[in-house]
Amino acid sequence: MRRLPALTFLIFATSTAAFGTVNEPLRIGQHCEHERLTRAALGCPPGRPFSDAVCFEDLSLMQIAGTSGPDGHIGRGFNGAVGAPDTLDPVPEGPHAHCDNADFFDHGAWGLDGKYPRSRAQATETLQACIDHLRTRMMEGLDAAEKIVDDHTRINEGDVDIRAAHCVFSFPDLQLHLFSRGKCSALEGLGRALHGVQDFWAHSNWGDRAVAPFGLDNPPGLNREDLPPFMDLRAENHIAEQVPHHLSTGCFGGLLTDGAIGQPGHPLEPGSLDCTGRVTHHTLNKDNGIIDPVTGATKDPGPNTPRSDLYGNFQAAVSGAILDTQRQWRHFREEIRRLYGSEKGNIIICALIRDNPASDCYGRRIAIVADREFGSNVVQTISYMHTPIESWILSELQGSSHDEGEFFPTNDTNSSAHATAEMTFSVLAGAGGNFDGGFDTGSAAHFVTASLDIGHFVSELVADANTPANKSAVILLTHAHPASLSEQIRHIWRAGDEHIRVHIGFILPSPPSPDPALDAQRLADLRTAILRTGGTYAALHNSSQVGSFLHAVVSRGLTGYDNGPDTATLLLPGLSIADYVSPGLEPRRLTFEAQALRNAVVSVAPLTEGLAIRVLLRHVRLNTVLREAMVGEGGNATFRGEVGITDVPREDSWFELEVEHRGGKGSGCFEVSLEMEG
Repeated sequence: MRRLPALTFLIFATSTAAFGTVNEPLRIGQHCEHERLTRAALGCPPGRPFSDAVCFEDLSLMQIAGTSGPDGHIGRGFNGAVGAPDTLDPVPEGPHAHCDNADFFDHGAWGLDGKYPRSRAQATETLQACIDHLRTRMMEGLDAAEKIVDDHTRINEGDVDIRAAHCVFSFPDLQLHLFSRGKCSALEGLGRALHGVQDFWAHSNWGDRAVAPFGLDNPPGLNREDLPPFMDLRAENHIAEQVPHHLSTGCFGGLLTDGAIGQPGHPLEPGSLDCTGRVTHHTLNKDNGIIDPVTGATKDPGPNTPRSDLYGNFQAAVSGAILDTQRQWRHFREEIRRLYGSEKGNIIICALIRDNPASDCYGRRIAIVADREFGSNVVQTISYMHTPIESWILSELQGSSHDEGEFFPTNDTNSSAHATAEMTFSVLAGAGGNFDGGFDTGSAAHFVTASLDIGHFVSELVADANTPANKSAVILLTHAHPASLSEQIRHIWRAGDEHIRVHIGFILPSPPSPDPALDAQRLADLRTAILRTGGTYAALHNSSQVGSFLHAVVSRGLTGYDNGPDTATLLLPGLSIADYVSPGLEPRRLTFEAQALRNAVVSVAPLTEGLAIRVLLRHVRLNTVLREAMVGEGGNATFRGEVGITDVPREDSWFELEVEHRGGKGSGCFEVSLEMEG
């Protein structure tokens, strides 16, 4: 939708008094702040035209963030999904969409006479209404995402094509997602939620610094740099216990009465709030200023935003909003995978972030290497496979019949990723035995390194000039001891250099090690090489867990094209998965589900000597930490968390394990496993 002329927006769009949506710096003081910080949060870095499975490609980014001309180009551009709450549909959304009016000031805490017109509990209830609204918007986007693919994981091209016309983000209640394209409706739900999250940072004192004396015109600042836990929109909890006592947003009475001192509503603004004796939106807001859409750096805060002028508060609000936008996008992707399954969810996410998903989201080349014989060597070529890859691989390993896929050659010769029509599976035959849903450990054979050459498969994958290397992967399954693959480390390292993911599953029990000390170093080197590619390193507790291993591989990202490095790995019973943590980087996250009447036991242990990690087990829906501990150097030897019946208040629940580097030299590895009891 084209922006309305600036004078039309003067009354309606700015009456919401949020981070700016329009580009009108002279009279309104807005510089499209929502658009620019959303671009800084979700856009691909300069020089990268294609997504890394997390960032949005240009045209798709325009739908979520919007676009505008340079400063002074008044009323030009396109309101993206993040600007939708300020759009005339027929009027902008109310205070609940911007987290306004959750104001509170404790006179007694600062030695002042008087009593604030509303209690801490009342302010928290207003904030709860905002968060519940944002949760609803997020769920609307998740529900709409289902339209993007059909029951066979085929992309519905009409629901993702945005090349001919931009999305229209207006009258969402009337549309009910029935008449809008699925991609547009999904992005609208996400964008409307992001708008409120960003406004919380601009309208509250969460990240503010302030200096006494404090009063209604100068509330205290919380000076918080962490992301507010109550803004986890996946949760369903009441937030009262998570809200700091001195947290406040501003009372917004209306455009004509918002000022340093709270006033009654104005007769010309029907329904405007009486902010007499309250902390105002004017006092706390950090809505306006210039934001670099690439780096998020700010300058020239204001005008008429006193908190923006102090102590870098505008930059703090923008930086916090960028990090929170990235958090919400990560959570949105995790919810999609949980609702629709990892494989279908990955295709939906691909369609959201890529400009030409009907062709770009298909085409993979996968080499499967196993030390078992599944019949003769197999090479299978498939064009734009619409049958789920995970079930195809499992059927191929089992030697059972399966859909050979459908051919949907692209008509777009300018495909952004030049996706090939081929998917090649190469199975290396080994010792005898049949696969009937699990490996027969009695007839297991070790890899014979003279006949196994992962380098051959890497070279073959790289040689295909039509398939980007980041759409390729190698999957290895073996009974061998990990140390026996030491000769393959250099080939795996090369695969990482070529952006090819390598996944390996060791089926227990492994044969005994003849030289434990030497093999320990070889194992560590192999593990590092695998994880460096972005792949999965797992031990299968028995031969029946091959399907679970493949499911974990797909959830983590079969190829670099599928999932980004911030993706949470699905943790399944019967697997032990290795991962790594590094100083200064995001924690590693793993998720699992538990059912009533069954206890879930999750265990975490460092694998790198001297490594210290913080392990946190969270109930996602209740938004509560069940257990937290330091493990490794200076802490417990292992982490063991049990999820019992009392932790699962309904038929199924969702849990998140977070592992963060907290000491030791450089990066280090840890191992995590899940078992179900009962």
